[in-house]
Amino acid sequence: MVRLLQPVHGYDVRRELLSWNADKWANLQPGSIYHALKKLTDEDALREVGQEQVGGRPARTRYECTPKGEAQFRDLLNTYLWGSTEGHVDPFVAAFSFLMEVPRAETVAVLRQRAGKLSAANEGMKAAYTSGWAVPEQKPQNVRWMLELQIARNEGEIAWCERVAQEIEDGAEYVSEELMAKWKAALEY
Repeated sequence: MVRLLQPVHGYDVRRELLSWNADKWANLQPGSIYHALKKLTDEDALREVGQEQVGGRPARTRYECTPKGEAQFRDLLNTYLWGSTEGHVDPFVAAFSFLMEVPRAETVAVLRQRAGKLSAANEGMKAAYTSGWAVPEQKPQNVRWMLELQIARNEGEIAWCERVAQEIEDGAEYVSEELMAKWKAALEY
């Protein structure tokens, strides 16, 4: 964001990132932005280019990218555009691997609650369209596309959650006593 808006101060970086919903898709904590700016400055990826003061507010430091920061940006951009997310595991998937430890009714409730949360998130993102917020005159076109991608992913997961919850309610065995016995026997071997 510094690269796009430079020179820019932390408040505007924070405001713009939050307007892009980066706190959700990038797990960004708004309070960590100032720490990150300081750290990137210490690492010579950013440099301070002055301060401004508005009214009685504290002075705000403006930042811009250094050549080192530009190179790091390009490296990260290429890595994440051309790479894969194989190393990234959704904590839900990790927890779901221990489904045999969760009572059937609770599993159904968890899946339906997850589908509900994803539906609510989608409604919020769809509101960005209807409010006019995610239009090219307000934000870069790629912001709208990012919202569409997240909505599509959520819709796929919502359908999956509902289908699996229904299968479990209908009595699907997801871990049989026979399989558990085989696992335990294999571990004892």
